[in-house]
Amino acid sequence: MMVAALTLFSASHLACAQSQDVLNFFANELSLGGDDTPPQQDAQPANPGSSIGDLFGGGGPQGQASAPGAAQGGAAAAVQPSVPKYDPKQVEQEIRSEAFNKALQNMLPMKPAEIRRLLEEFDRTQESFELPVYPLPKPEVTVQTLSLDPGAKPLIIRAAQGHVTTLNMLDVTGAPWPIEDITWAGNFKIIQSGSTENGVHFVRITPQSEFAYGNMSIKMLGLKTPIIMTIETSRDLVHYRFDAIVPDYGPLAEAPLIEGGVSLSAGNSTMSSVLQGIIPSGAQRLTVTGVDSRTSVYRLGSQTYVRTPLTLLSPSWSSSVASADGMRVYTVKSAPVLLLSDKGKMVRANVSTRSEADDG
Repeated sequence: MMVAALTLFSASHLACAQSQDVLNFFANELSLGGDDTPPQQDAQPANPGSSIGDLFGGGGPQGQASAPGAAQGGAAAAVQPSVPKYDPKQVEQEIRSEAFNKALQNMLPMKPAEIRRLLEEFDRTQESFELPVYPLPKPEVTVQTLSLDPGAKPLIIRAAQGHVTTLNMLDVTGAPWPIEDITWAGNFKIIQSGSTENGVHFVRITPQSEFAYGNMSIKMLGLKTPIIMTIETSRDLVHYRFDAIVPDYGPLAEAPLIEGGVSLSAGNSTMSSVLQGIIPSGAQRLTVTGVDSRTSVYRLGSQTYVRTPLTLLSPSWSSSVASADGMRVYTVKSAPVLLLSDKGKMVRANVSTRSEADDG
């Protein structure tokens, strides 16, 4: 019995000692004073009640020391400023305004003045890119007579890239001569247009490259001989309109009032020049009265050339040629008076060698 009692007492004492150690450990770790000093191994076991009071801020020296700290924390919390209150609608409006400004800045970052300057720079760059480095070709409207002779050199039509050349096929009276068929070679775009009762007589030629070269073979309505013409590009000269006169009467020819006998001979450069309004070299311009300035007379050697949109009635003429605009050139012998028909009304023109200075 004595041994059992001693054993029970020893076990109880050991359990009490272990409980006291646990309480001391938690008191040191969770102390409100923040003391991190490790527990003393040789310290005498304290009263369990006293250690638990210290842990939860109860009586004892440590509990009394923690009270002033708690009071100071409460005072600090009392003087802390309050959080300001915001209007939700005002906050939403500010957010939307900021988002709009950022979107506007991202989509349109440049100012109007900067945009104008950018467009001006782009325009100058585009102009420098599109304008040719060489001068623009000189435009020209010409009237030339075709030659149907086998050994004659074909007429040359000068075209230029970026320009349209219109070929107008006429007969000796100036009436349109319809084209039955046309074939060409070379880098050109050719379109037939200008409808008449029996076909078309306009040919529009547009080169597709800077140095295009080729030719055309044209079959005229009622003409057995094909017409051959050369097409070449040029940087100096471009034919805007090319009136090609076939030295014969076409299917739409106007019957002359007076039989002239001989028509315009092929390759007569003098009459072609007068028809274009170019005074031939060595020719003398005569004074004409009684009609308007559309009628002019030139003398070259023994021949007299009358250029007028009216119809010549007298004297008889040996040859004539007309353009698409109705202008005509007659070759006559020297005569002081010309009788002309202006839309059925006969007019009289006086021709002399006097100049305007002599009249003054």
